[in-house]
Amino acid sequence: MSSEAKIFAVLSHVSYFFFPILLPVILMLIKQEDEFVKHHAKQALIFHASLFVAGIVAWILCLVLIGFLLLPVIAIFGIVVTIIAIIRSVEGEYYRYPVVGNWLD
Repeated sequence: MSSEAKIFAVLSHVSYFFFPILLPVILMLIKQEDEFVKHHAKQALIFHASLFVAGIVAWILCLVLIGFLLLPVIAIFGIVVTIIAIIRSVEGEYYRYPVVGNWLD
């Protein structure tokens, strides 16, 4: 596995902090032939979309006050799991997010 593939895989996960949905889609389109990058970009895309939906639901639930408890939990979960994914992709492993799992296989 090349260091370039690892860098693109890390970029797909780091995009959680900058361009969450957009960058994984771009990386999937650019690096279609590289299975490692494609795997990590797909995982990141689905995970970022899942957290986006969960954030919207929690924001709506702020009307009944439980959303104020859910928003920080979702944010912390997203950060921790993203850091784990970054570390695993630097090590050259195929990482699966807990929320996404085997949906894409």
